[in-house]
Amino acid sequence: MWAGTLLLALGIAYVSVNLGLHHGSADTRRPSDVDTPSPARPGLSQIKVTDPVDRKTYGVYVWRPNVPETRTLPVLYFLHGVPSDPKTLIDDEGLAKQVQSYVAHGGTPFVLVVPDGNGSHHEDTEWADAADGSDMIEDRLLNQVVPAVEGRHRRDAAHRAIGGFSMGGYGSMNLALRHPGVFGSVVSISGYFHVDDPSHMFGGKADVIAANRPDQNLAAARHSRIFLAAAANEDNPVIKGEPQRFKKLLDDAGIPAVLDVRPGGHDWDYVRSVLPAAFDFLAQGWSAATPVPAMRRGR
Repeated sequence: MWAGTLLLALGIAYVSVNLGLHHGSADTRRPSDVDTPSPARPGLSQIKVTDPVDRKTYGVYVWRPNVPETRTLPVLYFLHGVPSDPKTLIDDEGLAKQVQSYVAHGGTPFVLVVPDGNGSHHEDTEWADAADGSDMIEDRLLNQVVPAVEGRHRRDAAHRAIGGFSMGGYGSMNLALRHPGVFGSVVSISGYFHVDDPSHMFGGKADVIAANRPDQNLAAARHSRIFLAAAANEDNPVIKGEPQRFKKLLDDAGIPAVLDVRPGGHDWDYVRSVLPAAFDFLAQGWSAATPVPAMRRGR
C-alpha cells in the first residue's frame, strides 16, 4: 500500500513539474520582471503630472528616439535654471533638437525629459522640497515625473541620469547625491554646490541646509559618474569658480569626476557648446552598463 501511494505521489509530482512550465514554476520571475519592449514612439511629446501639494498640473516634455522602449534605453532628466521653464528649453533653446541631432549623427540613443521645477509659493525652488511643505519639487520629480515617463520600463540607476544648467546644475548634483540609488550619472553645467536660497525654500533651518549642500555630502558622490562644466568667462557670482572648487573637493576625497572648461559665459550658447561632450560622457557609462539598441532609420 505504501509503495502504491509513493508511486502515485511521484507520478503527480512528475506531472506537476512538467505542467509547471505553463504555470511559471520553471521561471520564478513575475510577469512584471520580464522587460518586454514597447514599440518605439519617436519624437517630442508633452505629458502632465499633478503636484502632490498644490494639485496643479505641470508639463513635462519628453523626446524619445526611434528605438523600442525598454529598461535599458537610457533616460536623461534635464533641469532648467531660474527664471525658466521646460517650454523655454524646448522652444527657445532647442534642447530637444540638439539631442535629436546628436543621436541622428551616431550618438547613443536616449530619452530626454525636461520637467518643470517651478512651484506655487517660491520663485526660486532650487529643485528641492520646501521646509514648510508648501512646494515639493523634489518629491514631484521623483514620485510623479519619473513613474509617468518610465511607466513599466523603470530604469535602474545605471540607465538613469540627471543634469541641468545653473540652478538646474545645482539641483541635478544635489538630487544625484541625495538619491544615489536613483541617478547613476550627473551632468552639472554652470552649477553651484553650496546653498543659494533667495526664496527661503530651506527656511533657514541648519539641518535642512546641510542636507542640501553637495559640497558637504561628498560620500554619496562615490556612487555617481560626475561631469562638471564651467564657462571660462562665467560672471555670475553665485557660480563663478564653483565647478573648479567642487572638482578639487572631489579630487581631495579621491572621487573621480570630469571637469570641462571652455570659452563662454552664463548663457545657452555656452550650454549648447558643451552638451555634445556631456552626452558622450553619459554614453560611455551607459554603454558600459548595457549596450543600447541601434536607431531605426527611416526609408
